Amino acid sequence: MDDRTADHTDIKDLQALTKIEKEVNWRNFLLGLIGTIHYDLEEIDSARTILEESISSYKAYLETFDEVLSVYCQSCYTLGVILFDDGRYGEAIPYLLRCLPYMHEVYDETYIGHIYTFLSLCFSWTNQAGYSVVFAEAAAYIRRCDCESLEQLMVSFSDVGEVDKATDVFHLLQRHCQDYEHYDRVLDFAEQNLGESGIVN
Repeated sequence: MDDRTADHTDIKDLQALTKIEKEVNWRNFLLGLIGTIHYDLEEIDSARTILEESISSYKAYLETFDEVLSVYCQSCYTLGVILFDDGRYGEAIPYLLRCLPYMHEVYDETYIGHIYTFLSLCFSWTNQAGYSVVFAEAAAYIRRCDCESLEQLMVSFSDVGEVDKATDVFHLLQRHCQDYEHYDRVLDFAEQNLGESGIVN
């Protein structure tokens, strides 16, 4: 594909290739490309259906899996995000977890940080606070403690009863994130859950 935005012409061409491609992982590679194009075109239902089919049909134990790894991971990430956006957090978790063993091979730190953040939120919103805090810490580390990751870390610490740590993170947010678009939400959370005011110490 060239630098232009992929569209239905590309989908049609890729669909033709799936009809002649016999190797299972390469066929799923093509389906993954089709699914991500649908996603980029905001055709979410089509993207979800095709990515589910693609991901479930890969065979990671074949030698060809290494050759298609980047599209496999992108497919897992994209489907995880689709399910996350649908509020289907428990269903999103396995797809996002599928990225973890391979992500250092195919992703830069920005993507890795986002995967950790999505996982932390999914675990938090499915009442699995212990897992949530693990990924919140990882996200804050990888994302250099940006404001979004610090907010999630504060919430995660609070959810597991680590109020002192949550308060420490809140103070970091106070010092460094007053321009953060969700800073009012941070203040509300701190007041309601940590007994903290918005006054900078």
